[in-house]
Formats: sequence, structure tokens, C-alpha cells
Amino acid sequence: MSVDETAAAEISVHLADETATRNLGAALAAACAPGTVVLLDGPLGAGKTTFVAGFARAIGAADAASPSFVIAHRYAGGRMPVWHLDLYRLESAAEIDALDLEQYLPSDGVALVEWAARAAGSQRWPSDRIQIELSFDGAGRRAVLHGAGNGAKAVRLVSEARSLA
Repeated sequence: MSVDETAAAEISVHLADETATRNLGAALAAACAPGTVVLLDGPLGAGKTTFVAGFARAIGAADAASPSFVIAHRYAGGRMPVWHLDLYRLESAAEIDALDLEQYLPSDGVALVEWAARAAGSQRWPSDRIQIELSFDGAGRRAVLHGAGNGAKAVRLVSEARSLA
């Protein structure tokens, strides 16, 4: 019997520290194919930008920094381009619609979107995606990864290769 690689997949990971958060980002980067969209949500300080930094470094791109004031950064120089968006400072659906977010969802690269839930009412995210909810978990953090469509395969690969310490 074969497993449908696009059937939804979900894992929950305890992240003891920033290194574990970066390592989770790196593990997902190794598993992601071009065209992947990663939607990140969670409270301030939960590790969204730290996750992106680990992801970008593993791709071989420039060091990631929070794009809160410029909304989007493009990190080149790796095995594929990485777009890093941060919707935190946007307050209305009209502001988000005006961004034309589709331009940041590359078929030849990966888009990582912090505060993605802010676009829920205005943006139709692709069906092939990975949603990550980061939260506080004692002294560490918890990441719940949900993969849909082609994103499910990446989540399964992370689950199989999980070494985050």
C-alpha cells in the first residue's frame, strides 16, 4: 500500500532553545521544494524570525533579519531564492491586498510569511503550503507544523529526520 504524499501531515515539536528553532528551520529548508509557501504565526517572541534565519542559512542565502519595517526581504545566493514577508505592521485587509502578495510567492523559490493569519480574510494562500504555529512551552517553544498538498511531504521528511538539539 502506498502513502498519498500530498495527504495532510502534522507534527508537533518541542524547541528547547533558539538553536533548536534554527535547526527546525534548517530541517524544513532541506525538505522544501521550489514553490513552497511557509506560513508562520504565533505571539511576539515565539521564534518566527529565528526559524526563518535557520531556514535561510540552510538554503545558503543571506542572513535573515526581521522585515517588519519594509514588509519583504529577498534572500538570494542559495540553492533557491527565499522571500521573507512580515505582515505584523499591516492592520487592514486593504493594506494587505495592496501588497499583491502573489508576487512574493515564487515558483522557483520559497516564501516564508510571518503573521500570515493577518491575511486570512484577504489572501487565498496556495493549497500546497506549510503552516507553522509557534507558541511558548515552558522555558522553550512549541512548533506545530501542518503540511497540505506538496507541503505535506516536507513535513513528513522533517518528522523522519528530526534532530533539533
